[in-house]
Amino acid sequence: MIGRGIFTGLLVLALTGCGNGYSHIVDKPQADVVAALEDLDITQQPGNPGTDPSASGGVKPEIRLEKAADHMTWWVMSGDKVAITMTANFEPLDGGARTRVTTSVVRGDAPDERVSPAFQSTGIASGLFSVAVDEELDKMTAPPAASAKTCNALMERFRDENLANPDLQGRPDGFAQGISQGVKAMARLRQMQAEARARGCSIYGSGKFTEVKEEMRPADDGTPIDVPRPRETDTADTSGDGIPDN
Repeated sequence: MIGRGIFTGLLVLALTGCGNGYSHIVDKPQADVVAALEDLDITQQPGNPGTDPSASGGVKPEIRLEKAADHMTWWVMSGDKVAITMTANFEPLDGGARTRVTTSVVRGDAPDERVSPAFQSTGIASGLFSVAVDEELDKMTAPPAASAKTCNALMERFRDENLANPDLQGRPDGFAQGISQGVKAMARLRQMQAEARARGCSIYGSGKFTEVKEEMRPADDGTPIDVPRPRETDTADTSGDGIPDN
């Protein structure tokens, strides 16, 4: 859980000084970006927001996806009311070869007692949504995945460096210091993300790196295969229509 822990801690600190919105330019056309974001699942972010009905007055949020020509919006519903909307807007660049993705969130009309804690605050929801979008976009251009050993060693190093960094420790003393710490934490997060990505690792995901095992059965290993076979019959075809007589 090292990678997940590093990310979660820095995210919470960074949200202290970050507002609503995020912008990312990806070297892919809009159609590819839309296809990538269709897999986005905000409930997989730290804290698994929206998965515990007891945290939202016994009402489990329903998430609906709306797609339009220039944006995608995830509606988080609490019954018949809107808890929050999270939108990714698209702007084609360089004749459509690249795409600028800008995110925003808007709090709805559902009362706080019926909304998951992560969706009550536009700041927290914006941070979680931006990271979820960033993760999906990074998958589009990510290099080959590194081994579990390599990625775990990198996460260990990140952890030690962050614990030794005084700018990332302690609680902010006042609003101004909170903004300063948030900016520094976000800069560190981006630095970690860039290095991890270049090495074929991720600071997102499940937080635990595991080796991928692939197995392929040899073509002629003698293993029986259960497939439908033609039904054998000794009934004659006297009519000549190719169908055995009943």
